[in-house]
Amino acid sequence: MDKDILKNIIDDYERDILGNRYTLFLSNSDTLSFCIEKDNIPHLLGVRKLPLRQVQNKSAQAVYAMLKDGRININHIAPYRESYKKAMNFSHLISILHCGDAVKIVKRIGTLNSSYLLFLDHRPQEIIHLGLAEDYSGQWHPESLLVLRRNVTSYIDGQLPVDIIKMEVTDARVLAKCHDTYRDTGGIELG
Repeated sequence: MDKDILKNIIDDYERDILGNRYTLFLSNSDTLSFCIEKDNIPHLLGVRKLPLRQVQNKSAQAVYAMLKDGRININHIAPYRESYKKAMNFSHLISILHCGDAVKIVKRIGTLNSSYLLFLDHRPQEIIHLGLAEDYSGQWHPESLLVLRRNVTSYIDGQLPVDIIKMEVTDARVLAKCHDTYRDTGGIELG
């Protein structure tokens, strides 16, 4: 197995997702705005709860650093089917966040923590879900990444379909640069 798969996932994440804020305006008048932070990645990959000595008693940031530098690689997670499946399909998360009208969403009714599931159903044999949950302060965050190959619609059947009216992607790195330029010019906006 290629020992660089997880490192490549982190590289792709840092290039395509890190620093972006995704805002979804929904047909039910809800607005979901979230970022996928570095400390979300070990959880979304399913690495955080594995019985690996490398991750025990470590923060999400420490586990992320181990994924990035290769101390945790695909050989560590290959024996754990769910985590392996998540790692091998993580690139589809980028598709979920950048496909526009190929993405669907449902408002969850039931016992999952996720209030909404974004999903990509471009392959009939599997559906990839990104679960979004709202915390106590009203902020949205990614709560789960699921890859279903059997009973693929089990998490979306009987849920409330919602249309995405508009999706905005804001690159926080650009905003920070604009903010620094604004501050450095004494508050004069540059066009």
